[in-house]
Amino acid sequence: MIKFITFFIFAAFSVFTHSHELSNGYLTLKNDSNNTLSGELLLKPEDIGQAAGLDGNNDGNLTWGEVNRNHTMANDYIQNHLVIRDSETRCTVSIVPPSIRDISAESLLVYPLSVNCVYVNEVSIQYTGIVSDFPTHKLLTTVTLNDHTSVYVLSDERSFITASATGNSWISQFGEMVYQGIWHIFIGLDHILFLVATLLTVNLYRENKSWVKEQSKKHIIKSTVILVSTFTLAHSITLTATALDFITLDSRIVELGIAISVAITALNNVYPIIMRLGFITFGFGLLHGMGFASVFGDLNAQSGSLVMNVFAFNVGVELGQLAIVTLLLPLLILLRNVRLYSKAIMPIASSAIAVVAINWTLQRW
Repeated sequence: MIKFITFFIFAAFSVFTHSHELSNGYLTLKNDSNNTLSGELLLKPEDIGQAAGLDGNNDGNLTWGEVNRNHTMANDYIQNHLVIRDSETRCTVSIVPPSIRDISAESLLVYPLSVNCVYVNEVSIQYTGIVSDFPTHKLLTTVTLNDHTSVYVLSDERSFITASATGNSWISQFGEMVYQGIWHIFIGLDHILFLVATLLTVNLYRENKSWVKEQSKKHIIKSTVILVSTFTLAHSITLTATALDFITLDSRIVELGIAISVAITALNNVYPIIMRLGFITFGFGLLHGMGFASVFGDLNAQSGSLVMNVFAFNVGVELGQLAIVTLLLPLLILLRNVRLYSKAIMPIASSAIAVVAINWTLQRW
């Protein structure tokens, strides 16, 4: 009964909760000729809404009507905070009204860009947008010049980059893709919650239809290694295969499947039906890998070093995941000694994750 009541308390309040994840945006540019580039700037509605003042009534909820009515304000803001230059002069940037696109389980405003320069063999980009309102904001940038693609991360710490047709070193490129992989595991709340839900019972075992404390630290660590390795293997397979175009699946189906996977995993902690978690973790890991791959595709990191980019991005994802597990596992080992963990803390945490995931499922249906 306590579990039932707790679940519906979270369900009642979840309607009113809005989580603002780490602030991130995307910029892609590709030269169409020797003096023009085309591309897109993708930003979170709440980010550009607050920074550019698009939220006319200041209710914290940016509507599509406000986006359309205040496009001139957004245009002015972007023009002032996104400066693109060739080797000689500042380029002219034209911005048309945006559309909506879902990337990594969140809706972003997509502003198509048309850039006119004198000569685009080399392009410099200075970006100062959003950071005054959201200091953690990062713009994941992909620039393609004469079929050579380079990727960068623009932030408050590095607001200026220069890309050329000859490109940067493979070491720098590898490092950028590793960084982007790490960044995307941290901004992918659905992936994080799946990992947390999977590990919440790693310090327990079932006895007489109840969760009881697992005494052996060695067994807890072994179980964690097995589950995390299974998840890693699964999403590495589909991330690589999808990014290399060996398999394709509608991103809406993938995102829906990821939400369902989080819900099922969390609910299975409260009402255990599936006890062999390795199998379900592997199966759901395949879906999550496709989710990571959709992000990789939206970064347009498709260059002559495609295999290296996929590998580096995957390494980054694994490093980010390892960091989360490294922080979570010692806490779980300690919490198993708390009497309320198996009867209250774990079920409540799992219920909260399940409610969030169910909301995602309904939104993505």
